[in-house]
Amino acid sequence: MNHSTNEPITLHNRRRPAPGRTESPTGRRILAGLAGLTLMGAGTTQVAAQGCVAVRGADVYQLRPLDNLGLADTNSPSGDWLAEVSSRYIHSTRHFVGDQQQYQRQLAGNQVINHQYFEDLDLEYAFSPRWSAGLLVPFEFSTRSQFSTALHSRFETHADGLGDLRLGAHAWLLDPVNNPKGNIQLGLALKLPTGNDGVTDTFVTSTGAAVVHPVDQSIQPGDGGWGFSIDINAYRQIFDRTYVYFQGSYLFNPEDTNDVLTWRDNSSTTPGKVTAGPGSASYYEHVMSITDQYFARGGFTYVLKPSWGLSLSLGGRVEGVPVRDLIGGSDGFRRPGCAISIEPGIQVMRGPVSFNISVPWALYRDRQQSVADQRASAVSGTYINGDAAFADFALTGSLAIRF
Repeated sequence: MNHSTNEPITLHNRRRPAPGRTESPTGRRILAGLAGLTLMGAGTTQVAAQGCVAVRGADVYQLRPLDNLGLADTNSPSGDWLAEVSSRYIHSTRHFVGDQQQYQRQLAGNQVINHQYFEDLDLEYAFSPRWSAGLLVPFEFSTRSQFSTALHSRFETHADGLGDLRLGAHAWLLDPVNNPKGNIQLGLALKLPTGNDGVTDTFVTSTGAAVVHPVDQSIQPGDGGWGFSIDINAYRQIFDRTYVYFQGSYLFNPEDTNDVLTWRDNSSTTPGKVTAGPGSASYYEHVMSITDQYFARGGFTYVLKPSWGLSLSLGGRVEGVPVRDLIGGSDGFRRPGCAISIEPGIQVMRGPVSFNISVPWALYRDRQQSVADQRASAVSGTYINGDAAFADFALTGSLAIRF
C-alpha cells in the first residue's frame, strides 16, 4: 500500500531471474514425547497472520528436536533423520492503520488482497539425544491483487521461487531421556540471502506509461540480507496427559537496506527518480528495508488418544515485524506491525509419521508507525501512519517422517 496515490498499474507479468516406534499408551516418556511433538507440530508450520507485513515462510521459526518427540528412538536416537514438508496459505484483505480497521477500503472495493502459498522442505539430523541440526529450504508462490482507478478493474502482480535458506542447530538443556516431563531447547540458525528480493512485474504509472520494476515487498521471496535467529522451545507436564508449552524466536537482520527500488517515491518512468517530497513517507522509502522478525506462542496440549497418537492443542501467538531492528539500521521501506491470534491445532502420530494442522485466528492486528512515517510526520507536522492488510486466519499443515 502506498502512502500516496501513485500505486502503479500492471499490464502483464514478468519476473527477473534470481541473481519410530509405535507409542505405548502407558509409557510416560512416550506420552511426553507425543506431547512434545504436538507442541512442535503446531509450531513447526509457523504461520504469519500478516499479509502485507512481510513475515515469510511456512517454517519461519523452526524448532525441531528429534529425540524426545516419539519420532526417534529415545534409547538410541543418534543417526536419525527427519524429513518434513510444511505448508501454509494466507489470504489477507483487511486493512489496518494502527489497530483501527479501514472499513472504507472494503466498502469501496479498493483494498489490496494478497494470496500467499508457502512450502518449506526441512531435513534434520540427530547427533545425540540432545543435539540436532538441519537445513530448511523455503518456497513461495504469491499473488497481489489491487484496484486500478485508471482501468476500473483489479489487476495482479506475481512472485514465486526459492526463499532464504536456514541452517540451524538445536540443543536440549536437559537430557530428554531422563527428563520426559519437561525440558527447554535452545536454537541458533543462520539465514542465507538465497531468495530473490527483486522479482519484477510490468506496471504502468498514473500517467499511463508502462514500466518494469520490483513487486511489493510483501510478496518478494527473499529480503536480500544475511541474518541469524535465536529460538527457544519449552514444555512441562502439569497434569496427566496435559502439558503447557512456550516457543519463541527472533530473527536478527543486521543489514539496513537492500538495493531494490520500491518506486513508492517515484511517479515517473525513470528508475531511481524521486518525485515525492519530504513531507511524505514515500520520500524515505526509496529502497526496501531488511527487517527483523519475531514470534512467540504458548498454550496447552492434551493427549486425547495415546493409542492413536492423537493430541489437541490450544494457545495464543504473537508475531510480526518491529519498527526498528535490534541490530543495525531501520531505514527504507517496511510495514512494521503485529498480529495476536488464538491457535487451535490437532496432531496425529503413527510410528515414524506425524501429521499436524492448525488454524490461527487473528484477534488483534496493529500496523505500527514506521521510521519513514515518523520522519514524514516530523516534517509535515501531521501524524502519518501507513496501512497494511492482514489476514483473518491462516491455514497450516505439516507432514513429517523419521527414518
